[in-house]
Amino acid sequence: MKHLLIVFLLIVFCACTASAQVPEVRTRWFPVTGDSVLVEYAEPTHGRPVPAVLVLSDRFGLQENVRSVLKILAQMGFRAFAPPLHSARLQAVEGIPDVVYDSSDITMITQIAVDIMNGASSNGKLGLLAFDAGAIVAIEMVARFPFFASAALFYPAGGSAALARMRSAQAPLQLHIAQFDPMCTLDDVEDLRDPIISSGRRVNVYYYKEAHRFFFNPEHAAFHRKNTQSAWNRIMQLFRNTLR
Repeated sequence: MKHLLIVFLLIVFCACTASAQVPEVRTRWFPVTGDSVLVEYAEPTHGRPVPAVLVLSDRFGLQENVRSVLKILAQMGFRAFAPPLHSARLQAVEGIPDVVYDSSDITMITQIAVDIMNGASSNGKLGLLAFDAGAIVAIEMVARFPFFASAALFYPAGGSAALARMRSAQAPLQLHIAQFDPMCTLDDVEDLRDPIISSGRRVNVYYYKEAHRFFFNPEHAAFHRKNTQSAWNRIMQLFRNTLR
C-alpha cells in the first residue's frame, strides 16, 4: 500500500512549495496516572507557539497512515499528537474487525491534552481529529470537557448511541460519514438532527458518495482518494477557523 500513501501525501501537499521541509514523526513520553504513555508527534520546524491537534486512530491503531496525518498537520502549521488507544490496539489493516470501547482512554487523553495545552510550544488551543474507534473517544471527550476548540469526527463506531453524545458537545463539530457504511448512516444522523439543533450545538455533517468505512485510510482497501482530498479541505478549514 506504499503507493497509496505516496498519492495521499501528494494530494494534501500540493499547495505547499517544493522546497518545504516535511516534518519528522518523533515520540515523547507523557505522564499519566500511575504510568506513562509513549505518544507519536510531529510539529512545524519554526518552533513558535502554535495550536495543537490530537489525532485518535481508527480501530487498527497507530499505523503508517496515522503518521502521515501527523506530518500533514505539522506541514500545515499545527503540532500534532497521536496517543495509543486501548480502544484501538494495533492490528492488521483489513476488513472491519470488532472494536471495544475502553473508557480508560478518557482519563489518559485528558491528562495528555492538559499537558499539551500547558506546554511552552502551544498557543493554548487544542483540536481533535478522530476516526472510527477514536471518534467514539473523541465524542465522549467533547461531551465532558469544554477545553477542546473543535473536533473533526470520521465515521464514529457505535451507531446512533455514540452519535447521541454529540448533543452534549461544547465545541464546533464536523461529522464525516460514508455512503456505504452500515455502522454510521445518514439515517442515524437524521434521527439526531432535531435534538442537536434544539440544543444549539454546532455540527456540520459531510456525506461522501461512493465511499465506504475507512475511506480516509490509505492502507485500507476502502481508501477513496477523491473523498479524502475533499475531507482534508474541510478539516483544514475547521482548524484554521477555530484554532488560530
